[in-house]
Amino acid sequence: MTLAVLWHRSGSMTAFRSGGGARIVAELVLLSWIFLTYSSGGIVSAQAAQPEKFPYYNLWASQDGETHFAACNMQGFNLTPYASLPQYLRTDFGGEPIEMVFTELPVALDQPLHSPPQVQFVITLSGSWFTKTSDGTRHEYVAGDIMFQDNTKNSSADKQPQHYSGTVGDVPCHQLVVQISRPPQVDSPCPF
Repeated sequence: MTLAVLWHRSGSMTAFRSGGGARIVAELVLLSWIFLTYSSGGIVSAQAAQPEKFPYYNLWASQDGETHFAACNMQGFNLTPYASLPQYLRTDFGGEPIEMVFTELPVALDQPLHSPPQVQFVITLSGSWFTKTSDGTRHEYVAGDIMFQDNTKNSSADKQPQHYSGTVGDVPCHQLVVQISRPPQVDSPCPF
């Protein structure tokens, strides 16, 4: 009974109710779940909730217009079939993607105070870079790090929230920037 509720709550059973091979797929999912449950020594209740850890960083603005840094753990995932079997997905970030940009930051880049052009996620692909917030906090990002920032010039903060940024080391930094239509927020660290 608990298993049925677990799979029903995750939305997975709905995806396996129709189609020629649906029963086989559902049985494989069930067998995989049983194997993982008992090979790990007990019921894996965390499987029904959230990934144990999904870190991201947040450069956020307070109402006074100062910028701050926060280390966050993303929540709000749903266990849902995606490519095939269920996996953790989070698709709602309060806005739609509006632009995706690949960029290379050159060696020795040292940008003055600025705001990002749009609310955005910055994913470090290779190399290293830093941000320094107006409260003095400096953080370095390496390959695999995800940073969310919404300290745009359109912020409702009392003054334009800005930060410094630049590259670290002797190689360029490659980034993927995903800009979204979400309005900028204030006093909202770790929004996801």
